[in-house]
Amino acid sequence: MLLSRLRELNRHDIAVGGVLGARRYVPGLDLVGTPRLDLVVHAGREGEVPEFLRRLDPALVPAERGEPCRVVLHTLSRPASFFTESENGLCCADEVECLLDLHEARLEPQALEFLARLSPQSSS
Repeated sequence: MLLSRLRELNRHDIAVGGVLGARRYVPGLDLVGTPRLDLVVHAGREGEVPEFLRRLDPALVPAERGEPCRVVLHTLSRPASFFTESENGLCCADEVECLLDLHEARLEPQALEFLARLSPQSSS
């Protein structure tokens, strides 16, 4: 539901990262389900709750300590976003952002598999 609402916003400064982004680069990644929605916003200000989150779901509130997150928001303040547009109308965060999201979500085996599948194979 959140992804379809995000798609309707048609924003090119917001990308999907984490599990969903990693699946774009490595479709066969060993992941079942989507534990949370990782979003990356280019050139946003940290600390503020962007208006687009209220449009995705007005019931979204900051998680309390120890409570699982439904949506995780990362802000990038670099000249280029390195987002790629996918065929489903959403932007996808770059591979490094997706990898960092997997680590942050404590999906270490999947992060290692993702890294191994993205790394060029050595010829020796």
